[in-house]
Amino acid sequence: MRFPAVSFSSSAGRRTTGRSPRDLSRAYAAGELVRLRRGIYVPVGEWLAGTAEDRYAITTASLALAEEPPVLCRETALMAWGVEFARTPTHVRYRTASPARAGSVRPTGLYGNEPEAVRAWTQTHKRAGPLPQGFPHAKHLWTPGPSESFYVPHLGLALRIEPFDAAFADTIHRLPFAEAVVVVDALLAQRSGLKAQRSLSQLRALVPTLPSASARVRAQCVLDFGDGVSESVGESFGRALMWELGFETPELQVWILRAGRRIARVDYLWRSIRLVGEFDGLKKYLRSLELSGKSAAQVVVEEKRREDEVRGCGYGMVRWTWADLMEPQRFAAILHRAGVPRRQSAPL
Repeated sequence: MRFPAVSFSSSAGRRTTGRSPRDLSRAYAAGELVRLRRGIYVPVGEWLAGTAEDRYAITTASLALAEEPPVLCRETALMAWGVEFARTPTHVRYRTASPARAGSVRPTGLYGNEPEAVRAWTQTHKRAGPLPQGFPHAKHLWTPGPSESFYVPHLGLALRIEPFDAAFADTIHRLPFAEAVVVVDALLAQRSGLKAQRSLSQLRALVPTLPSASARVRAQCVLDFGDGVSESVGESFGRALMWELGFETPELQVWILRAGRRIARVDYLWRSIRLVGEFDGLKKYLRSLELSGKSAAQVVVEEKRREDEVRGCGYGMVRWTWADLMEPQRFAAILHRAGVPRRQSAPL
């Protein structure tokens, strides 16, 4: 989980930034602050400036300001351990030892001056949709047990999180298949940013601890499908969707050769029909200078030249984006038009 640099204020006095509770209340009513929880605020501009994932991280970090910070669990804990998901989770999840407090609570009173927040939102995002309404808190009952501390240096906050194995075992069978594959692929690939490393055998050893036969079957299916060759969240998510939609699973990260010379390494290859599949994540364009030292325009030109070379070797090519993956039927239509073969067996 990437935590944006934000300025928390707390009316409880742990992080007041020199402002009294009355000052904070007035700023909130004026639309200058967002109230994440009772007594915990951030500037509205910092809340609205980032992505949904940024706002999820800000909401999570705010829990560290509680008098007794709760233990993060399930998807929220896995994100703190460095796991990425294709979609931002719907809830911020943590533990409670009190049956009376267990359950989901929707955020209320996020904006003290909603018209002012709408104005700030539309100024920040020219094509803004609805004003972000925050994330519900899901409190899951547990018997208090071990937890680990995760320090966020630039915020000066320490979060409590479940041990990795406990978070993985409590989450993997609850996730949709494609999201679960994203998690397993990342672990098998040992991608950068992960604060825990687990082999396939270590993950398989957790399956017997799951609470039911159906949970164990679901987890085992995901582990059987996982592949550390997949290089990104989008590639993993797309491959899992192909399976769910009934298409043949491609080979991953294959070099296309011409006269023994490597031309390009492609994301997916359906060798039987000489078709290449490419996931166009926006990161390589939007962060091109940071990742490769090249401008977005240079990356586009190089991608076009690369595609021409692949086609020159007698391969077809089909491309898709995040927007396509977020609409599975549209993604299925893209694959169908390209001629991707259907599997003979039923989907998982």
